[in-house]
Amino acid sequence: MNATARADAIVAARLRAAAKREPLPGAATGTTAAELAASLSAGSPHAARFSGEIAAAVRGTALALDAARPHPADLWTAAAAAHPDPSVWFEQAVLLGHPTHPLARSRGELTDDEIRAYAPEHGARFDLGFYYFEQLREPPVWLSAHGRSGQLPVHPWQAARYALTDPKRVCEGAAPLMSLRTVSIGDLQIKTAVDLQLTSAVRHVSEAAIHNGPILSRLRKAADAHAITLLPERAAVNEGPHREPQSHLAAIIRPAPHLLGHRRTVPLAALAEPCPATGRPIAAALAGDDLEAWWTAFAPVALAPLRLFAATGVALEAHGQNTLASFTGDRPTSLVYRDFGGIRVPPEDWPDLIGDLPEPDPARRLTKLLAALFPTTLTSIVEALATWTGTDPGRWWATVANAVHDLDLPHEIRAAVAQTAWPVKATTAMRLADNPTDDIWTTVDNPLADA
Repeated sequence: MNATARADAIVAARLRAAAKREPLPGAATGTTAAELAASLSAGSPHAARFSGEIAAAVRGTALALDAARPHPADLWTAAAAAHPDPSVWFEQAVLLGHPTHPLARSRGELTDDEIRAYAPEHGARFDLGFYYFEQLREPPVWLSAHGRSGQLPVHPWQAARYALTDPKRVCEGAAPLMSLRTVSIGDLQIKTAVDLQLTSAVRHVSEAAIHNGPILSRLRKAADAHAITLLPERAAVNEGPHREPQSHLAAIIRPAPHLLGHRRTVPLAALAEPCPATGRPIAAALAGDDLEAWWTAFAPVALAPLRLFAATGVALEAHGQNTLASFTGDRPTSLVYRDFGGIRVPPEDWPDLIGDLPEPDPARRLTKLLAALFPTTLTSIVEALATWTGTDPGRWWATVANAVHDLDLPHEIRAAVAQTAWPVKATTAMRLADNPTDDIWTTVDNPLADA
């Protein structure tokens, strides 16, 4: 089967799975991704757009499959050699992206050549320019501690789109991370703005993100107490003639994990990534000869966001892209978390935040956390390990259940973790909604319910 046929089968499988759990306009008929997209969206005013998005997802998935390369024998050595930021190799090892989203490898308006040039699964490297803007609103410490710079890092695709020329400086060898628009230049990871719809949204840097990130960086001490290192943020945005923020010309800067002492970090999504040659997931490669002992060590590390929620009421959106496992040797020992846009916090404790991050209902905050951590991230890793070892997934979930029990969580949190079904975003239904970025929730069976 060629890459295009395999890609079509992958996207079609995601659509069939969505049809079983999500409220969609039509029934699932047909075999190809295009046929399923048409049948599932039948009667929706957004059907034509959705069909175009699915076609783009198939195209991007096929390109990703063509880019697949066998994993090296020594992953840590390969990661250290691949880029000055040793997390980059693992970021770029994830071929197919989000495990359930129908548009996991759709790349907006990018051409095939641009996808190869800018997408992480293609091992991209490019020059990142820093451009001068007279109206740049920047914090007191932005690119240095030596006063105003006026300089904004702009993704090269975005720079070309707005005819920006003559950058004040250029960082060579910038590497896109899993999110494509976030790039590493070594010690810094920079979230840029691009006029591209990547999965669910056009990836600008909102005024809320610019405002909230530096404030939420104050959560670092509380997170540290639960073995979670938050990557602090600082942000800048160009302003228009009336001082209005231009979210398409903005950026957020974070330290790379190794700058904060985490020299071996792997996004949780990458742990489930199978080697294209052998099928062995990265988690099993790192675990070596004792996978069960490795998993027993990993489970309480992965559950750290539950401890933080119990102590502070803050719910991290701990999915596989923005949550990384930090290793000591080959053993996972803590988490690194980045990107505050999906966090939900008690409003009374964070009165200065704007947007939708303050959420007064603790049950809704917990839903955000559970949906990100369990039915997508941990499920992907469990399924990868079960497939590799030929074992029942329940064997691996039993270890997670024991780790949850050992946390001694409040009753309401333990009950939510063990409820009959877990909440999960209905990402296909969201694409067919009038406001496709508003959350729609559905449920999936919870393997911990009977554990």
